[in-house]
Amino acid sequence: MRTARYFILALLVVAAPALAAALDAPHDKSFLPGNCQECHQLHNALGSSLTTQVTISDACMSCHGQHPNTRLGFPWSSTDQAVHKVSGVHHRWDATAVQATVGTSLPSDPEMSKRIIAGKLECSVCHNQHAANAPFAPASSKLVSIKVGTAKTATRAWPTGLPAGTAQLTMVSANLVTATVKGYNLRITSPGNVAVSHDGGTSWLRPTSNTGAAWVADAATPVGGPYSTTVDLAMDDPAVVVRIGAGAAVNDTWDFYVSAPMLRSPNLTGSLCMTCHQDRAKGHGDVESGGDGVKVFSHPVGEALNTNGRNYDRAVPLDADGGVQGVSGDTNATNNLELGSGNAVTCTSCHAPHNADSSSITEDAR
Repeated sequence: MRTARYFILALLVVAAPALAAALDAPHDKSFLPGNCQECHQLHNALGSSLTTQVTISDACMSCHGQHPNTRLGFPWSSTDQAVHKVSGVHHRWDATAVQATVGTSLPSDPEMSKRIIAGKLECSVCHNQHAANAPFAPASSKLVSIKVGTAKTATRAWPTGLPAGTAQLTMVSANLVTATVKGYNLRITSPGNVAVSHDGGTSWLRPTSNTGAAWVADAATPVGGPYSTTVDLAMDDPAVVVRIGAGAAVNDTWDFYVSAPMLRSPNLTGSLCMTCHQDRAKGHGDVESGGDGVKVFSHPVGEALNTNGRNYDRAVPLDADGGVQGVSGDTNATNNLELGSGNAVTCTSCHAPHNADSSSITEDAR
């Protein structure tokens, strides 16, 4: 019996690095502690998935409902969940999955369906808390945690106990089409030198030029490479470019990440939405065939503009406020009516599952 116990413990030790590596930013060690124990416990767990809270949604909200984050609008409140035809800015994460009044059914996707607990939704039905699954969503739904054109003040995470920094890091650009999902810990190692870690300080990289043209492996205690306060610094992923401001001191640190919506199933043409909202899976033929008093009709989803060949669709949609998308001065990305894969109209062309305030004038936290 003792031998079997030691064998199991050995397996857990061997598996631990693999489990940690399975987490994508921002849930990995680059931005959070990245420990399984943050959400799970092996004994006396409150939840059926060995979670520290009764439901997985409660475990999610223990962070997302507590810690401020202006980029995503945290903290979220359960009172902000949608009430049909009344109020709300978020898709519900605690409702009964089958709702006749709104035409929802159990998910047809098996990975989503198995996460319906006691007939109710959980955050994990739609979201995979471990993997970003970037190909499951349009590239435009990727996110860099420091908005392009804005700055973040340094902290002093290493070593602990130092006063807060004052230097600013500005996010110059982030090509989210090509950017890789990962977290960044950027640290000033000595005057004029900087290093980056993607695993919470376990390993480091350093730039070989002050533009970040090439990054190489650094030491466990990073030496760092050159940067300039007057030159943009491309990260080891050249899709992400920053500028470190003047006045940075040793151990000044900036944490940020590139991530995706962490979807459980592909949603490039609205299929994730329609796995539950199955009566919304309509093409133009369904909509234009005329009502029979029984069918529930909706806008076509999953088809490109002008699929019916009647030439009344625009080639490119306007913003929700009627303006041209992406023109100079158009700084509001959250009112864009974006098409999905194959230029198809998707559910999220018009709807947002989170922070949807139905205003085409204000920019929402997303």
